Amino acid sequence: MDRTDRDHDASGQIVARERPELLMVCGCVGLIGSILPLFTIVWADIAAGDHDFIADSISDLARGPDRFIMDFGFYAAAAGLMALAIGAAHAHLGRTGWSLGILALSLAALVVVMLGLWDAFGRTAEGDGMAVHTQLSFILAPLFLVGPLFMATAIGEQHRSLRWSFVAAGLVWFVFAAAFKLTPDSIDGIFEKIAFAGTYLWTLPLATVLFRRGYDRSHRLAET
Repeated sequence: MDRTDRDHDASGQIVARERPELLMVCGCVGLIGSILPLFTIVWADIAAGDHDFIADSISDLARGPDRFIMDFGFYAAAAGLMALAIGAAHAHLGRTGWSLGILALSLAALVVVMLGLWDAFGRTAEGDGMAVHTQLSFILAPLFLVGPLFMATAIGEQHRSLRWSFVAAGLVWFVFAAAFKLTPDSIDGIFEKIAFAGTYLWTLPLATVLFRRGYDRSHRLAET
């Protein structure tokens, strides 16, 4: 097999320049970063004692003496999003839409870090009285909507069933994040949690695709 054959897979895409170990690490970190916040939510809920799962938001768990628990969850989620962005950029599977999805992942990681920081310091915005944490959540909302939608076509070309998973992630996030903002405080917490769960239809499959791509490439390169 000559160099040209080794550098291309059956679809004509260059694979030898992709670093399998980077893709696998990004996939693992993306997976862990997606799952860890679930454990911190449960941990913080137990520590808080009086948290109302239906009425209170996730951010409510990030206040008080045990706020470090959810802060850790925020930072883990941000690390996972950034790892997914790096992996998706390294194994660029699409065109403009994929690039925009990478940008959405990167910006979402930045905003999630800032959400943790602003809750930790308890600061509020000047002028209109709206908390900075609330303002940041408005920035995060469109990123979790357009990110999976931008990437849906390209991921569907690789794995047909995942196209609809990515589309569903954007739609579930949009519907329930909007419901969270519009419903009474007595029930809005459950809508936020469902919106958060909807992001798993995007992040978990992407992490799996990156890891499996790296794993397959590592074995292919070893064989050649």
